[in-house]
Amino acid sequence: MTKQYLICSDIDGTLLRSDQTVSEKTRDLIQKLENDGHIFSISTGRMYRSAREVGFQVSDSGHVIASNGSYAAIRDEQLLKTTLEEKAIRDTYQIMRDFDLPLFFFSTNTLFYTKEPPAFFQSLADKSRLDTGHDRFSLVSINDSSAFDENLHQFLNAIVVAEEDASRLADVRSALNEAIGIRVLSSHHNNLEILPANSDKKTAVEALGKYYNIPRERIITFGDGENDIGMLEYAGTGVAMENASDNVKAAANTITDTNEADGVYKFLKEFI
Repeated sequence: MTKQYLICSDIDGTLLRSDQTVSEKTRDLIQKLENDGHIFSISTGRMYRSAREVGFQVSDSGHVIASNGSYAAIRDEQLLKTTLEEKAIRDTYQIMRDFDLPLFFFSTNTLFYTKEPPAFFQSLADKSRLDTGHDRFSLVSINDSSAFDENLHQFLNAIVVAEEDASRLADVRSALNEAIGIRVLSSHHNNLEILPANSDKKTAVEALGKYYNIPRERIITFGDGENDIGMLEYAGTGVAMENASDNVKAAANTITDTNEADGVYKFLKEFI
């Protein structure tokens, strides 16, 4: 192999189809590329535990960028960790109380929630009760201010979801943009992703590239959401999915097919 590439892919709307599976041919190609010496990593807004699970569907190498770049690990060894600052957390918490919207903070394996936890996370926690070690997933309510104070040092990133009325998010975003120490992005029409101001997927992709001594021009990134723009612009080859929004496509060098039609597979098959 003459040139080693670092390939970083978003999960939802990019690598995964809507039924939350990865096609067999995509998985086989990624494994072949890794056997040939290339490096593959998931790069997602999901928490580490969930991202790691999806990563193992396609690769045993254990490269994971999670929490929108606030956390990255190689085979469970931490490569990068950026937590939200206390003032930024408190401001975010207060703004969400003012808007009366649910707010979720993440560590690597815990969801901290205001109001009620989503059903998906509730069932994940129920399934995880018998787990041991770092795989165990738990839910912690921070509706009570003392529980909030006790846990805030663990918060890597946050998400606000407006299931019923996504139109309210524009006002919420304006308020959050006034807060110091956070960056606000979106990965779906009904959510806002809240990250430390000095962190995003690009930061983690850059760190992984430096770890393996792979230059920018040999980094390929795939994404479909606003939270992917940083890493698409940073990479030598930023690839937007056909199902991506226009601002994401504008940030990419090239566009591939949709996530449902194996866009990641089609691009890699032709490119490498």
